[in-house]
Amino acid sequence: MPSKGITIYTYISIEGYEVEFTVPKQAVRNTAADNFTSKDLEVESSNIPGMKHFTGRFEWNLLHHGAVIASAYCDINALTGKLEGGTMAATVDCKAIVTDEAIITYGFYDAGHGEVGLTNRDQCYVTVCSIANRFWMGTVAPPGSAAAQKPFSRFVLAAPHDDGMNSMTSCDAVFQHLNGDMVADLRKIAPTLRYFDHLPDHMLLEKLPHIVYGLSITQKKDVPSMLALGARYFEFRPAKLVPLFQKLSVLPNRFYFQHACIPGLAFDEFLDQLVAFLDEFQTEVLTIHIRWDNIVKECQLPTEQEVHELLTTACNKATRQRLTWGGSECFQRPIDELRNSGTRLICVVHADKYDSWTAEAYATLDAKPIIDRFESMHTAGQESSDLTVLQCQATSQSIKDVLVYSVLSADAASSCLTSTKAALDMMTLPWIRKNALQRLQANKTIVIMNDFIDGATIDTSIALSRQRLAA
Repeated sequence: MPSKGITIYTYISIEGYEVEFTVPKQAVRNTAADNFTSKDLEVESSNIPGMKHFTGRFEWNLLHHGAVIASAYCDINALTGKLEGGTMAATVDCKAIVTDEAIITYGFYDAGHGEVGLTNRDQCYVTVCSIANRFWMGTVAPPGSAAAQKPFSRFVLAAPHDDGMNSMTSCDAVFQHLNGDMVADLRKIAPTLRYFDHLPDHMLLEKLPHIVYGLSITQKKDVPSMLALGARYFEFRPAKLVPLFQKLSVLPNRFYFQHACIPGLAFDEFLDQLVAFLDEFQTEVLTIHIRWDNIVKECQLPTEQEVHELLTTACNKATRQRLTWGGSECFQRPIDELRNSGTRLICVVHADKYDSWTAEAYATLDAKPIIDRFESMHTAGQESSDLTVLQCQATSQSIKDVLVYSVLSADAASSCLTSTKAALDMMTLPWIRKNALQRLQANKTIVIMNDFIDGATIDTSIALSRQRLAA
């Protein structure tokens, strides 16, 4: 009988919580004992009442001592395998849920039939971590403690990959005003569009939001949610809009996060959100790494003076305690010294990184090439760099066939980036927990980077920070 398979993953770090997954006539319940494992469910047409009825509901419920406190669902057609509605029918709708005790992150991937190496099983993950992650640095290294006298570089920081690409707001504002006369220029400044030379201009315009979504949207939470979850390191590529987009005059003329030439979050808005968080949580310290790799040459970059002015202006908006920013020298300063001086925003520009990422290894749909990159890293490699970065997310959109298929068959929950999220985390995060501190022993800040930042990634950074500061 026709059916659609779903693979499920959970991560739970608070006692008393369970996640129950249900499909017609089948259910599984996960606890913390099931962290970093997977299970399978099937929406079976034989379990759906009615001869001509093929749509069944897949649902998860978060239980706290038996009471349901959060849930989400999708209606899935067992015959076609397609989504037919629900609260997870679009990736953008899978927002973080915050309760008095927990922060819940979740996601869903609407799989096809297994084309070009992609999975044919829908993917769903749910992570549950403590609301206390908002001030985890103050818990791991309390002011006045022995841990707080150690250098900031002892922290392990969780990082949202391309944090400024967390919404289509800026893109939509631009795309709504593009017309056929602009497509030729757009093809010139966006090299990836060469894969779609066969599409007539009007069809390319129609597909453009799907192309951008599949290529570039790597987060779905706003910055305050990322901070509350526990993210403490952010890479940002600020630049002005390309002249073609500036002509449309639909966005203010300021610096935006740029993915090639695709605009995301405005830089000043991003800084204001960081400062508001630091003003509220005064034990926390944030790191910004400004870079401009892969930005098209038509985008105007900020000068060093402009970056400094934007940082200072943002810091001056703090009202509860003096706040200032510093550079890479802060990595080796004691944690309490940074707090006491108000230097709780660290900003480095094009810092030297010892990074697991390579274009070849990360153009993958499975974890092995990424784990191999982790295995190749060692303490000696850290010594000449400011930061050690372990990237958990694949860049599967770099595989031409995957990109083209994902775009041409796109719906709101089928980005190729979501297809590998949970399956890779199940492999990469346990490796990092087990091996990272033994292999990477230099006194350098370690960063764990991931798409769709989640509780499992954050808790991994906190657990390793606790170990490094206790050593």
